[in-house]
Amino acid sequence: MTSLNLRKFLQQDSGQGPKRQDSSSGEWRKVWQLIVFLLVLAVISRLAYLGLRAFHHDESLDAWFSLQYLNGTYKGYDPVYHGPLRFYITAAFFWILGQSDGIARLLPALSGIAVVFLPWVWRRNLGTIGTPLTVAFLLTSPTMLYFSRFGREDSFFLALTFLTVITLVSFLTRPRRWHPVALLSLLVLSLAVKESVFLTVFIFGSFGVVVLGQDLLIASFQQIRRSAVREPKYKDLNREVRIEGVGRRTINVYSRVADNTKEQAVSGELIRRWFLLVGICLMFATFIWIGTNPGEQEGSSTIVKLGLYGVLLACAAIICGLIAIRRGVQLSQIPVFRTLLTPRLGGWVLAGLVSAVIFVALFTQFFQQFSGPGALTAPYGAIRNGLVSGFEYWLGEQATVRGDSRWQYYLVLLLAYEWMVLCFACVGLISVIRKPNLFGQSITWWACASLIVYSWAGERMPWLMVHILLPIVILAGIGGQAIWDRERRKWTNICFAIFLLFGFAYASATSIYSSYIRGGEPQELFVQAGQATPEVIEWAEQLEILDRISLAEFGRHLEVKIDSDVYWPYGWYLRDFHSSSYAVIENGSFPFGADVVFVPHWDRMASEDDDGSYIEVPYEHRWWWVPEFDTGISSPSQFGDFISDWVEWVWNREPWDSGSGRCPASLSGSVYVRTEIYELGTEYFKPLFPSRGEKPKYEKSCQNVSNFLESDG
Repeated sequence: MTSLNLRKFLQQDSGQGPKRQDSSSGEWRKVWQLIVFLLVLAVISRLAYLGLRAFHHDESLDAWFSLQYLNGTYKGYDPVYHGPLRFYITAAFFWILGQSDGIARLLPALSGIAVVFLPWVWRRNLGTIGTPLTVAFLLTSPTMLYFSRFGREDSFFLALTFLTVITLVSFLTRPRRWHPVALLSLLVLSLAVKESVFLTVFIFGSFGVVVLGQDLLIASFQQIRRSAVREPKYKDLNREVRIEGVGRRTINVYSRVADNTKEQAVSGELIRRWFLLVGICLMFATFIWIGTNPGEQEGSSTIVKLGLYGVLLACAAIICGLIAIRRGVQLSQIPVFRTLLTPRLGGWVLAGLVSAVIFVALFTQFFQQFSGPGALTAPYGAIRNGLVSGFEYWLGEQATVRGDSRWQYYLVLLLAYEWMVLCFACVGLISVIRKPNLFGQSITWWACASLIVYSWAGERMPWLMVHILLPIVILAGIGGQAIWDRERRKWTNICFAIFLLFGFAYASATSIYSSYIRGGEPQELFVQAGQATPEVIEWAEQLEILDRISLAEFGRHLEVKIDSDVYWPYGWYLRDFHSSSYAVIENGSFPFGADVVFVPHWDRMASEDDDGSYIEVPYEHRWWWVPEFDTGISSPSQFGDFISDWVEWVWNREPWDSGSGRCPASLSGSVYVRTEIYELGTEYFKPLFPSRGEKPKYEKSCQNVSNFLESDG
């Protein structure tokens, strides 16, 4: 009995913890059927009407570079536009399925479907309730749906990150010889997609040091317990036993039982709990020390401070190692070392060789182009650019603070769109802290560290929120299972069901609204400054028609000049146009020979240069809204208005102006059409000018900006 109890507690201390009791096969069959149903909904929601929304500036660039690779004119990796892997895959889609807006967004959509399904791999950890809840959270998440239908690299990178974490957790819990090959290959694939892989390496590299330290300390306690088992402690029990018979006598029975379980059970949990809490708090304190604006750091102080954080973690692990050595702990008793030794030297060498081949293949266009593009941000050869330029560019970008400058930016977006997930994640966090095991630690560290690191990093864009949200959703699944496992009463079940129904109803309605109905409009916090208005699509279509009319009437194609400040996404939409060109138009350099000229408002033709040969048409190119959600309260009396503004936005997406004129705005401009072309258009177009995107109308403080503000962005 003593050895059996000890084996049980040692299994708990190994980090895997007691596995959930296996549910019946019938129960898991029902869960699988529900997962399949949710997956079908994920396929429909991610793939339906992919070309509905006008292209964002960045989406058009991704599609354009994919087209360049297909045509053989892609020059190679430039960190400004991130890794080349998605260009290769999207080019293959273009080659097989043809070129369209929907096909350009196909890779993010397929990646979004994969992200919805992957929690099934962790079903034994999440449980029969936590698994479908996690999948449902990912399916209905407004953030996940929107950016699964957004033609940037983030959805694809998120799927690769998810696979990387799944492989890492599997390696730490049940190591196999193939794990290093898969793990290093996934990291290389991620590097060939986006430089955010450096953050992933930092997050899980620091977590690895924490796990090493705690395993060393736990092994030391196990060594003490083994010696204690040789001389077990006992306690006396005195029980009365009634003997049924003629006399119905009662006798006292004395017994001695082993009493070593309490101290054995507590030590592992305490160590894991405190290593998790102290590690996260230390990371938080480090980034507070660095500052929420990395651009304010002088020299290499950011790197130095991060280095000190790493040294501090390493010192803690070394101290734990010295304690373990003093206690006579063997290397084979430490789970992390057992994990690292399982693949043996050959497994690690093979992993290095395979990942190196993949790296060279991806960054040299499959061994076809070893020279770099020669850009300022990628001045080396292809291989060196992949090794060095990405990190140099990413580090330099931390000083620019691109996007929103507020450290609480992601917290506000999470509260606005994902409040139900956050509620369950808080329960999951408490559950992990109370009963920590390696899986719970991994997800909690991933969630907390991602929120800390991305809130600190110099670029804060809405699409980066998916990298913070994914581990929070998994933590929410843990929380959902923890709620279900607790002893409940009837009224608590009713409250739980009502909260879920209301939360999923809100998430589903918000997802449909933001992705299908008015997803490209500026009142959505997902919409960033590069989002094109529907007028861009309308102009591109009308130019194609005008070109054919001009060829029939005048025997020549239209000559179209587009200013560099408004060239994208026209570069994608007019990819087959015969004579559209990128132009740098400034004062005094107006291209008077062109038939149609697109310029932003600051490059409009001067009145003295207007000789009547052109007709000017007002035009809205891009739009966005940057609400001042953290300002506008100078006294407690204004707090009610602040809450009211948010309620109005949640209920009907009504934007507000906090007093600084920050209502939805657009980059306004003009289209100059040569008079004879304009008159030709009046004969064929009714209405004459683009009218597809009727401008949004608002009612409260932003009702006077329906024509939008002139802004240089």
